[in-house]
Formats: sequence, structure tokens, C-alpha cells
Amino acid sequence: MLVTLVVCGMFLGSLLPAFGQEGPVGILYPRESESREVRSLDGVWNFRLSPVNDTAKGFTDEWYSQELRKSGDVIPMPVPASYNDITEDPEVRDFVGVVWYDRNFYVPSSWEGKRVWLRFGSVTYLAVVFVNGEHVVTHEIGHLPFRVEVTDRVNYGATNLITVAVNNTLYESSIPQGGVTNITTDKNTTETFMTYSFDFFHYAGIDRPVTLYTTPEVYIDDISVITNIESQTGLVEYTIVYAGDSGDIDDLNITLILYDRDDQIVATSSGAKGELRIPDVNLWWPYLMHPDPAYLYTLQVNLTLEESDVYRLPVGVRTVSWNSTSLLINDKPFYFRGFGKHEDSDFKGKGLDLSIVTKDYNLIKWVGGNGYRTSHYPYAEEIMDFSDRQGIVIIDEVPIVDAKDWHEQLLENHLSSLTQLIQRDKNRPSVILWSVANEAATSSSGTEIYFKQVYDHVRSLDTSRGATQAINSDANGELAAQYSDVISVNTYEGWYSHTGQLHAITNNVLDRIRGFHDMHDKPVLVTEYGADAFSGLHVFPETVWSEDYQAKLMSKYFEAFDTVRREGWFVGEMIWCFADFQTQQVYDILEFTPIFVSLINQEASVSPQRLKAAETAVRAKAHLTQDNLQSDVTSFLISINRVDGNKKGIFTRQRQPKRSAHVLRERYFALAQELDNATLPEDLTPYVSSMWSQTRVNTEL
Repeated sequence: MLVTLVVCGMFLGSLLPAFGQEGPVGILYPRESESREVRSLDGVWNFRLSPVNDTAKGFTDEWYSQELRKSGDVIPMPVPASYNDITEDPEVRDFVGVVWYDRNFYVPSSWEGKRVWLRFGSVTYLAVVFVNGEHVVTHEIGHLPFRVEVTDRVNYGATNLITVAVNNTLYESSIPQGGVTNITTDKNTTETFMTYSFDFFHYAGIDRPVTLYTTPEVYIDDISVITNIESQTGLVEYTIVYAGDSGDIDDLNITLILYDRDDQIVATSSGAKGELRIPDVNLWWPYLMHPDPAYLYTLQVNLTLEESDVYRLPVGVRTVSWNSTSLLINDKPFYFRGFGKHEDSDFKGKGLDLSIVTKDYNLIKWVGGNGYRTSHYPYAEEIMDFSDRQGIVIIDEVPIVDAKDWHEQLLENHLSSLTQLIQRDKNRPSVILWSVANEAATSSSGTEIYFKQVYDHVRSLDTSRGATQAINSDANGELAAQYSDVISVNTYEGWYSHTGQLHAITNNVLDRIRGFHDMHDKPVLVTEYGADAFSGLHVFPETVWSEDYQAKLMSKYFEAFDTVRREGWFVGEMIWCFADFQTQQVYDILEFTPIFVSLINQEASVSPQRLKAAETAVRAKAHLTQDNLQSDVTSFLISINRVDGNKKGIFTRQRQPKRSAHVLRERYFALAQELDNATLPEDLTPYVSSMWSQTRVNTEL
């Protein structure tokens, strides 16, 4: 078997013999126990770019056979972190191709005789891993974990070398899709740069934790739980998968103990498959939906043979269901007060930063939010832990964004990403919907065949949660919503369409989202709406890019949302977005530069013929109709520019509130009190006078 590598869009398939697998079945998070030890390999690694004109040089010259510093210069690079913003060198920020990491690590002699595993939380986007000069695993698709056993590849009681080649190149079948192109520089040299249509920066590197851990020879490989409720009794249906040479299976025992929050035993069972029954169960509830949200039990699994293995899994007991009008948690209607988000911060890019994560969850709860979508890729497991522990509900999304040109290799990678995501997050109570894509070209030919296979695949893996995708097409002519359990709609009236026209938002939003419910008779939520606002810019009367326009636009959407809430089938609203984030310097609209530059420079009426040429490209982003096409193309082209990133956040990238954060806070807490009888925070509305403050609260509720 040969390893297939992708470098600058070309496949290199004859460089290395493959060794190792990404793991038999499970991808359980590394947790210490009586039988398992965990060591972090996070820290400062050595780092090097491949030569621009020979990005495969590290493979052909076998840089992995010794420390990188012995074959050339290296610089320090933190792990976990995206590498792009760590230096002052634009070549590092915008590099396309293979970069190299390495570091030494120590394996204690006490680990000899145990299985030793190497696990990466994520490497974006393709990783080739070597231990002591030997190739051990290759993994493609970022934002997802992978592991490999290295028991026979490490030196015990001695120093070892780990080397990782990371390729950030996107191509037509990668997840997400992209490509590369060449430009001629002022020095008459040719350089490669990345092209992609998604509107966030293409950060890359070892961006999540790297760990070594041990298991016994026979070990717990996977745990699956599905929870249910029977009157006041909680039900936990479980399946345990073990692996390794078990010898005489008659001597193998599996026992389970379920502990409550106070470490009291509430249920026990035995065997690889069965059910735990919890009398007077404490249910897992979302934030502000119950006085005691996010209740977690601990499931302890014990496997005993000659050695024992112990693994502990947090378990939240809750149900998720849906019908033609509602989304329900524990048989109670649930309404999303949510956000689109990004893993994005200064310096570390998409690298895991627990300070940022903690701040984000504090702000989510301060605003009164109860959920978000992991736009547009799976978030770190450590982030997901926060959701489980704090009752923040998740729509869990794979890295399919702006997908188009359906073909077999893309489908294979798409299904693989879903398999890996569901395997990773199947036991999380916070996850209630799987999102199979964001803003795919679902009005194009081949959509129905492609997405039926995608949804069938999800349901073959998990029927305890719903499936959805964020759609940016109008209901008429859209071909994938028919497969969703809950229809998710992105809409940008007042920004990409009818830019600046605050008086033309509410009815257009109503028409758009009603169209999906009328056509499919399913619950609908809005997963994106909003406007860019440059922090500190205030203009009155309100104009685009000001904080005032962003806040006013939101209030027009609130009117639409409340109207369809009263109609009984609208199940949530998610502002785009939580915080400002970095984007590429060149937006994908440049793909159509000859047409668009001509349109902008004319300063006269645009001919219908030229508009028709641009219509297909623009309609997907601007949600245009034939009636508003001519006026909206021009406004769309002018407003699409980014100034140091996307500024649609209600918080800045540094997590400071804009005016919109305070507006949304009042909205979300008003909804929480109306729908779930939540208690309002004392500082929700500032004191003006005794009469005004009380009247304002009563009026808004």
C-alpha cells in the first residue's frame, strides 16, 4: 500500500510505504484512569517551510530521518496553534504546500509491556506522521482527531523523535474544496497561492492537542450510549467495543457503574451491551431552560481479563425529537437563541486556546444564548466539553462549505468526514443536530442524488439526532431541504441583498423562510443573518458598516422572527456571528473579475445581458430575484469587501461588545423569560427612572 500525498494540487503517490491505521473503531478522548496514563506533547516544536519551488523536498530528502535542525534552519512554533500568524513573515502566513514540525519526547521504561498510542486532536489539513524516522500514519481532513498505535515504534526509557509533515493544499475533492493558482511576481518569479470560496481564513498546522497514552493489551476501544426517558426513570442503552488479543473470551468481564454528580452509585450493569436504569433521573437541560441545567452522570466501564482497563465517560440523559412544527428536548419545545461562530483568535488562529474558549462561553451565557452551530467544521473536543457541562446546545457541522461540482471522490471524503464526526461526538448530550453542509450549491444539477446519499449515511450511523444543513438558496428550486429533519436557512436581507434598505427587510425575510415551511412542512430556523459593523463607527441616521446599522437591522429581523414564531413552526434564530474573524485578503468574487470590474466602472445603467452573465454567481450569495437583480448586483459588489476580516460579530475579535451585543442580550433574555420562565439578570436594563425601567421590561416581554 502506498501513501497518497497532495502537494499544490498534484498527487504524489510513491514516496512512502504506509504503516499503521488511524485506529480500529473508537476515537475515545484520552483520559487518565487506573489503567491508562496520558502525556501531553504540546509545547514549542521546531518548524520549517518547504522550499516554495520544491514543496516535496522534505520527503525526497527524508527530513524525517533525523532532527529537522540537522538538515537546515528551523524556527520555534507553538503547538497547538495555527502557524500562519505566529511570525512577521507573509510567506509563512500565506504559504501553500508542506510545512514540517518536529520535537523530541521521552517514553518512560514503565510503559514497556503496555500498548502506546499517539493521538492528534486535529491537523489541518493533511498530516503525515513519523516516529523515529518511520512513517506511522497519514490522515486527511482537518478538524477531526486521529490516532495510531506506536507500541513497536518507540524507544522505552529513552528519547524519541516525532516529525509531522502538514499539507494545507485544497483541491476539488478536499474537505473543504479549494484550489491553487500561480501568479508572476515583480521579480518575474512564479508563486502559488490558494483559491477558495469560503469566507474565513485558511488557517493550518497542528492546531489541537497532541497526546501519548497507554492502554492494556486488551482495552476498551469504543463506548456508545443512547439515552431515553420512561416516566421518572432515565434509560442509558450502551454498547462497549473492546480490542486486542483477548485469548480465552470466557475469562473476559465487562462491568458498568453509573455515578451521579455527587459520586453516588445510581445504576450498575454488566456485559458488552445492555441498559442502565436510573430512578428519579436528573435530566440534561439546556442553559436557562431549567434551574439546574447540564446535569452529567459519570459512566465507569471496567474491562477485566489478565489486566483491567477502566474508562470513564460523562453522560447526559436527554431526548431529542422533532415533528413538522417543533424541535423538542425532553419532550419540551426548544427554541435556539444562538450564534454562528468560528474557532478564531489573534495569533493562534484556529489553535485551541482555553482562555478564549472560557471567555466565549462566559459571553454566550452573558448574552442569554443557549446554542450555536460549529460553523463551518467540527470544533475541538475541549470546546465541546464546555457545551456538555454548561448546557449550550450544538448543531455539529462537517467541513463542507460552499461545496459544488458533485463527484464521487468528493462524496467519499464527505461521508468520511461525517463518519469521523459522528464517531467522535455521538455520546455528547449537547449535540442535537448534525449539519451536513453549509451553503452548498443545492440548486444545481445532481444535488438530489448526492445529498440523498449524504443524509442516508448520517441516518445509518445515528437516528437519535436530527440532520440538517445551512441553505442559502430560495425554497423554489432548492433540492436538498427535502432531506433535512429541520430546515436551516441563511439570509442576508439588508446586507448582501437590498443593502442599506432597512425598510425592506422584514417582509422579505418572512417570504424567504415561509417558503421552506410551506414547501416541506418541516420546522425552520435561521442559522445566519446579520451585517458587518466596524467597532466604534457610529452614524445617525444609520448607514452600513456602522454599529447603529447592525443593531437596527437586527431589530427588523426580530420582527420577522416573532411573526413566524406565532405561526408555530419557527424553532430558532442564530446571529451571524458571535465575534469578528479573519478572512482571506482576496474574496472569491475575483473569480468573476472581468465582468464585475466592468460593471463597477460603468457608472451608468448596467445592461441586462451583462447582468445575466453575473447572475448565477451573485444569486447564491445575495439571494437575488429577477426583479431586484440589477440594483442589487452593484450594491453587493461594493459591500462585499473585507477590512481585516469579517466584521459581522456582535463582539470584536478581542471579545469586546459592540452595541449589537447589548441589543441581542435584551432579545435573548426576553425570549428566555417568555418561553422558559427564566429569571432576568438584574443588570439587563440600566436604571433610568423607576417608571421607565419597569415599563421597558414589561413592554419588551
